[in-house]
This record gives sequence, structure tokens and C-alpha cells, in this order.
Amino acid sequence: MKKLFTLLAVAFFSVTGGHAQDIVTEFFHEMKDYVNFRNMVDAKDGTVIAQCPIFHPYTGEDLGNVFYKISIEGELVDTLFLPSDNVPLSNLLVPHPVETDCFLYAHVEQNKTDGVTCLCMITMSKDLDTLNRMEVPIVDFLYDYIVSSSDLFLDANNDIIVSYWCRQKYYMLRVGLDGTVHGPREVAFSPPTGMMSKHTGMFSVSPLLYYYLGDEINGTPTAYIESFIIDTSFQVVDSHKYGEYDGGNYKGGMGEQITPLSDGGYLLSSRFDKKTKTVLALTKFSPQHEEIAVERFDEGTTVSPGVIQTVVMDDGTIYFSYMVHTGGANRLALACLDGDLNLKWKQYFLEKDAFHWGTSMSVSQDGKVAVGSYYYRQIPGKISVVVVNDNSWGAPETEAVMRPYVFYPNPLRDRLSFHYSPDVKPQHVALCDLQGRELRVWRSGFESLDLSGLSAGTYMLRVTLKGGKSYSDLVIKE
Repeated sequence: MKKLFTLLAVAFFSVTGGHAQDIVTEFFHEMKDYVNFRNMVDAKDGTVIAQCPIFHPYTGEDLGNVFYKISIEGELVDTLFLPSDNVPLSNLLVPHPVETDCFLYAHVEQNKTDGVTCLCMITMSKDLDTLNRMEVPIVDFLYDYIVSSSDLFLDANNDIIVSYWCRQKYYMLRVGLDGTVHGPREVAFSPPTGMMSKHTGMFSVSPLLYYYLGDEINGTPTAYIESFIIDTSFQVVDSHKYGEYDGGNYKGGMGEQITPLSDGGYLLSSRFDKKTKTVLALTKFSPQHEEIAVERFDEGTTVSPGVIQTVVMDDGTIYFSYMVHTGGANRLALACLDGDLNLKWKQYFLEKDAFHWGTSMSVSQDGKVAVGSYYYRQIPGKISVVVVNDNSWGAPETEAVMRPYVFYPNPLRDRLSFHYSPDVKPQHVALCDLQGRELRVWRSGFESLDLSGLSAGTYMLRVTLKGGKSYSDLVIKE
């Protein structure tokens, strides 16, 4: 069923952080329902496909999933709505490993009437036409309700890996694209009370190993992250604990995940306890769990930030997206690092006017990075997709952009003066270092900025106008 929802799409452009015209596209539902945001993939035709569950704001009843086809220029190309009368437990949306120009959408679905749980697999074209649907029973006896289902992922053999918690036990199974089920089998480990485990992807390809990631979430003083590595016969072959709370190291509970590397090592993205506050940590580990490198993201707040996603490109470039919490509102951030976790650039987007809950990221080979989020508990539902062009932080803009203001002098000593066009109203002005960290922010007095006390060097000046459009320029402090 296509185009069931009438949506308002708004795209606006901004030049931020030296990147050429980042694009923000927002979609509003006219129906009075909540919208979430689960997955997003590159369609390799200048568009991305986003999958968003829709549910009733008061009863929590699941209404189905809406899929958006969005161009990187910010245009809503097409929509597809798949209604559902059952409860979806976890979702997967990936390029189809067999069918060209198609996608595989899968989710674990539990029937609310008889308790039967199935893995539903749908083949979808890049034009959002559903080509095939298959339901594979996972649990087929009455009242055996699954408490939680972990993340789904597609392994190197093109099997969907499913795991779930049922009757105080963990189960795993592999489901082939033809519906053949290998398992289920009880996973042979007993995590501590309160441990909630989830898949985060393949740990290595050769030998093929699967990866469980768990964290203590019951508020006990021994909060930590622990991994369990499982072979193809579903036996635990290794485990590793990433710092107990007393050691002041890694802490779970806000989207921690594992990203595999080609050499069998991996990246762990998680929260990191740092005495009076919590920061984010992106850490590189060897296959033997040795810490090789770490980059911490300190946003200067005691409110815990959250991980969105980490993507490793073929050339070793790493993109890391995360949420910056500021209490009742927040914004999103995107960082680019090399293979040794040296930060190349970082930038922020979506102003702090709402609670932007970031969930997914898609990266194309030409350097287009799309980050998706939804507005937490906003009615009508609203999502945002930001497309960032990676031209390196501080690089010259590829096209001439006429500023509605002038500033002088540049280079400067202590003060920077502005003259704005009569119809221009600034919202705020920020001074950043060349890694995108905000050093000073002005929300009034835009005609003259005091930069005294800053060290000599090159900085990035970002002027944001009312309405969301922003401009960035390099300034030199003598």
C-alpha cells in the first residue's frame, strides 16, 4: 500500500563547518501518531531508504511501518506503508544479497492473539514495491511469549541471525533466505541478573563468529559492558568485560555497539565514565581485546550522550554519529576519523529546539553521509534526515555563496565587527576550532564580537540565521 500518509516535506540548506551545503529534510505526519526511526540504507541511485515504525500515542499500539525514499537533495521521492496488527520486536533493513536493486526487510513479529512468533522477511525494490513476503515460525506454541528480541543482522553466509530471551534463557538461530531454520538453540552462558544482551553484528568473517553485547542496566553499582563471542554451533568460545564501574571505564545503556574491522579487530562505541560526568568513547580493539586506540568525545555536560552508529569505509575512514544531550533538548553530531582514530573533523546539526533522537546512519562511497532521527514524543510525528557532504572540515566551499552580511577585520586582534542586510536576523553566532568544537557562542550583540583572550590561530566562525540557514567562514586571530 503506497502513499497512505500525506506528508509535508521541508528541505533547507546550510553551509556548516566548511562542508558544501549540508541538507536537512524534515517530514511531518498529519495523522496524530508517534513515529520512530529504525533503519536507513543507501539505494545507490542518489536516494536513501528509511524505515520508520508508526504507533498510537496513547495506547502504544503498533500501526505498521512507513518507508521513505528520500533524495540526497532533500526531496521526498516516494513512500510505502506496511500495516501491522502484531507487535514487531526487532528490525533489519539491508541491501538484498541476491536480488539486484532490492532490499531485504525483516522483523520478528509476535501475534498478540495466540503468541506465535515469526520472522517476517520482505523483499522490496528500490522503488518501494514489495516483491515477496515470507513468514518463518520461530516459536510456535501457545503462551510462550518472547520477552525481548535482539538486533537482527545478516551474516557472511546470507543467513539472518536471530536471538531472543524467553523463559529466562537466551536462544539463537540462523534463518536462510529460503526460510530454512538452523536452531533454535539455547545459548550456553548465564549472564548476571539484569543483563540484557543484543547482537551488534559479525565479530569476524573467518572464522565466522557472532557477537553478543550486554550491559548491566538495573542501576547496580557494578555497571559494565560484557561481550560474548559465539561460534556457528552457538557455543560461547570467548568473553570479555569492558571495565567495571569501579575502574571508571566503559558503561552501557545508551546504544553501545560493536563495529567489525577487516583484520578481525573491532570498534566499541559506548559511554565512558569520567568522574563527575559521562563522555562518549570510540575505542579500537585487537581480535584479542587489546585496546589499541581511543578517542573520547567530551561535550561538557553531565547528561549522558548516546551513540547513533559507527560506519567503517573501505579506505579505513570512520564515521561516528552521536547525540549530544542538553537536558530537555539535544542535537546531533557527526565525526570523521582515520583508521587510527585521529579526528579529522566534527560538526553539529539540528539546533537545540527539540529532543532529536538519532537512530541510524548511511554512508555512500562518494562521501555523502545521511543521519536519521525522530523528534521524541512529538505529535504529529516528525523525522529528520541530514545529508552531509564530506569535504573535510575547514575546506573551501566549492560554490560561491553570497553572505547577507560582512565582517571585518580579518585577520583581527580583539574584536570582530558585523554589518547585516536589513532583512537579516541572526539567531546565534558560534566560534569553533577546526575540529568543530564550539569555543564561544553569542545569542545577542551580534554587531560586535569580543574575541580577546583567545590564542592566535585560525578559527571557524558560524553564523546561524533565524529560520535555520547558517554560513561558515575562516577567521584568523593575530
